[in-house]
Amino acid sequence: MSIPSAPPVGQPLPGASFGLAVKRFFQGYVAFSGRASRSEFWWAYLFLSLVTLVPVALMMLAMFGMFAGMIAAAAAADEAALLAAVTAGTGGVMLLSGLVLVVALPLLLPTYAVMWRRLQDGGFHGAWALLSLAGLAIVPTIMCILPARPEGIRFDPAYRAQLAAQHWYSQPGYGQQGYGQPTYGQPAYASPAQGPYGQPGAQPAAQPGVPGA
Repeated sequence: MSIPSAPPVGQPLPGASFGLAVKRFFQGYVAFSGRASRSEFWWAYLFLSLVTLVPVALMMLAMFGMFAGMIAAAAAADEAALLAAVTAGTGGVMLLSGLVLVVALPLLLPTYAVMWRRLQDGGFHGAWALLSLAGLAIVPTIMCILPARPEGIRFDPAYRAQLAAQHWYSQPGYGQQGYGQPTYGQPAYASPAQGPYGQPGAQPAAQPGVPGA
């Protein structure tokens, strides 16, 4: 019995496992179209938390050690020890801050991409994810908790392509008259007194001495 393959990134995969969700997270590195299921988003969210936990924890420990050394040196009135604690602590914090940036920056774009798709699976526009840039990350995060909604299908590329094809084929074609235009193959002027598209044509100039002129 063959195992059905997972749908491509952009189509939601309910019940995705941790490994599959992480794989799709990287496959959809810049995929902002389509949708993502809740399991895809929250497993990826857990992965991001675990990856950034180690460097952030080390940075916090370095800051704690720096402040502890400063307090001890100040209590002993040892200026040399105080200067050494500040220098070593600052260097360690800067080094670990750089490590956090090295880890977090490459993951920033796919993080927004998977949140964008998760919001669209819930029927919202993915642009709600940009609220996190204004310090309101809690808003789109809560929205990502909501279940999928049927209207989210409008964000699928295949669905949009289908609508575009239907719109194209519904337009008036050759041999069909639409929008008040003349049928293809027929002259634009139906009669000398009728202009194009049913508009009044040019009237003959009045002749001097002709009755009714």
